[in-house]
Amino acid sequence: MMKFKEKKGLMLLVWFLLFSPFPAQTGHAEEISSSPSQRESSLQDTSIESITVTAQKREENVQDVPISMSILSDMFITDAGITDVKDLSFFTPNLYSQQVVNQNMMVIRGISSHSVALNTPVGLFVDDIGYPLTFMQNPDLLDIERVEVLRGPQGTLYGRNTEAGAVNIITKQPGNEITGKVFVEPAFYDTPDQEIFRIRTGGSVSGPVIKDTLFFGVSCQHENSDGYTENIYDNDDKAASINHLNGQAKLRWKPSDPLDITMVFNGYETDDGYGYLRYIDGPAQSDRYKINWDGNNEWTDKNNGQALRINYSGTAYNLVSITTRNDYSTDFINDGEFGPTVYPDQIFMFEDTIYSQELRFSSADEASPLTWIAGIYGFTEEVDAHAEYFGSTYLTSYESDGFAVFGQGTYTLWDRLHLTAGLRYDYQEYEGEQTLNLIADPYGARFDHGEWLPKTSVSYDINASAMAYATVARGMLAGGYDYGFASSSDTLTFKPEFSWNYETGLKTTWFDNRLMINAAVFYIDIEDKQVQEYLNGGPLRNITNAAKASSKGFELEMAAWPLPGWQVFAGIGYADAQFEEWESEQTTGGTFDFEGKNLTHAPEYTFNAGLQYNHLSGFFGRVDVTGVGDYYTDAKNTVKVDGHETVNLKFGFEGESFQISLWCKNVFDEAYFTTKSYYFGGHTAQDGAPRIIGSTLIYRF
Repeated sequence: MMKFKEKKGLMLLVWFLLFSPFPAQTGHAEEISSSPSQRESSLQDTSIESITVTAQKREENVQDVPISMSILSDMFITDAGITDVKDLSFFTPNLYSQQVVNQNMMVIRGISSHSVALNTPVGLFVDDIGYPLTFMQNPDLLDIERVEVLRGPQGTLYGRNTEAGAVNIITKQPGNEITGKVFVEPAFYDTPDQEIFRIRTGGSVSGPVIKDTLFFGVSCQHENSDGYTENIYDNDDKAASINHLNGQAKLRWKPSDPLDITMVFNGYETDDGYGYLRYIDGPAQSDRYKINWDGNNEWTDKNNGQALRINYSGTAYNLVSITTRNDYSTDFINDGEFGPTVYPDQIFMFEDTIYSQELRFSSADEASPLTWIAGIYGFTEEVDAHAEYFGSTYLTSYESDGFAVFGQGTYTLWDRLHLTAGLRYDYQEYEGEQTLNLIADPYGARFDHGEWLPKTSVSYDINASAMAYATVARGMLAGGYDYGFASSSDTLTFKPEFSWNYETGLKTTWFDNRLMINAAVFYIDIEDKQVQEYLNGGPLRNITNAAKASSKGFELEMAAWPLPGWQVFAGIGYADAQFEEWESEQTTGGTFDFEGKNLTHAPEYTFNAGLQYNHLSGFFGRVDVTGVGDYYTDAKNTVKVDGHETVNLKFGFEGESFQISLWCKNVFDEAYFTTKSYYFGGHTAQDGAPRIIGSTLIYRF
């Protein structure tokens, strides 16, 4: 229960946010100029600034791009307290993070995948470096310029594994100005039984080595906490400990005006506890934030990536070359049955190394009615997977190589009608082998597939403040290897999954750019859905392509600057994602018809709403409300996770070179689950994070 003093403090904070009588300022505090005259002028501005994005591999105004997309700026990320990719889902309609301890598969528009998927339907890219595995899809955010969340298939320009959408994270680029910041963020998790300390610290600096020619940028960040879970079996209060270290370095060279070369190095290491899953019923039941494990509890991640980007801006055409490497490994060991019963531990180890090369040409004359982009892409990837559980040990290794050629063009008629067509040919070949301790000889499989991924769209500028569009696009989730259930060459692989996305939308600004409203409706037809099914009525399972599915719904986003100092923002997404055709064998014998059942980890809705107020003297306050609807974690829809809503508050002061703030996430300590499943005679679940109260001090120079 919340103490009286806490309630009183929260009431005073809400009163401050809603009824402060002082003069106001607009925008995020970071946008304020250091010049007194310019600063005062910016405080009175209530218009929406134009946002440049690279969603279609070229710079465009976000309101001109015929894609349903959300843009989160560095200021918004700072003000909202977003620290990792999982947090993005709280502020993005129809984006949900399927969180099961270290698996954070992103789900857009209800399109999820099976339980042992390595690749995901949503592509994640950090400075053009791909993060293909589900275990890689929740990196901590560091030195961010903006995040672009693209909804709907992006196969034409991004290729495989963007069937549902793509998330682009763009970090800040060094330039001629010396800039930097350091921050410290102490906080504590307020659990029902105790308060657990957590701290984040970090800093960044960038500037010129040789003015106008050579630039550098360095940033790093560390997070540490004992975590908010206790193992009551051995009184270990660090069962979900947190120890994260990540960093990035950039070297940028401009030998001439048209040529811009950037080298990026990034990496992170984590050494965390895996102890989040507990029984909520049955003989091994335990209370909120308490597990009862007699086995091991370890989880480590290591990742390093590099990208070389060469950008040539010519008079006839532009050229971009992107060379990337990403190396990742994760090891985790957990109690075999998530309870006090003596049972062998589960051990998982994954390694992934991927190299890629992309070369793009694009039109340079923006005044021409025709804009175009064309390119080639190639990659090679090696994956090793070790899965040990239930007395079985699977060792799986495979190599994947592929290439693609793609192009997209837009022709404008009468300065208002924009016709876009694009096409990509995406080819991949795989070779892999698996050993199972229960079978004497190893078995392997090779396969390949080449696919056409087209896109067409029509957009029309109704006036200078409104654009309507309609888009049809095809997406693909690549095939792969079953690292956890296979037992022969016949069951080792599964084929790709495809979707057709039909979408129409409207992007508008109103009242001299004081109000922005964007809306989209969609229907997605999914074929060859990758599913998990049982074999011959027994306990063995198989990953195969056996289903048709669909998703239909909408997204609506709004941002308003009604008065100097006031910002209002909101978004809602609705997705009805269901199986259309699928009958499967069952452990009890016979078959089960899944028609009409919801796809797993597909919330019916997501929403966010917020209000920020900035005072002319530097004081500011903010309130956010976020919510997720009900969803199921099993294909039969027998295990449901209830939806939930949380409230976040923040207030502080912004000076010329520093910011200090006090904040609280999950203000009312809403108890909710992020996943649930039936396991060993009871339901296991993972608790959502408790209320966390903290402060942030940022110094900029």
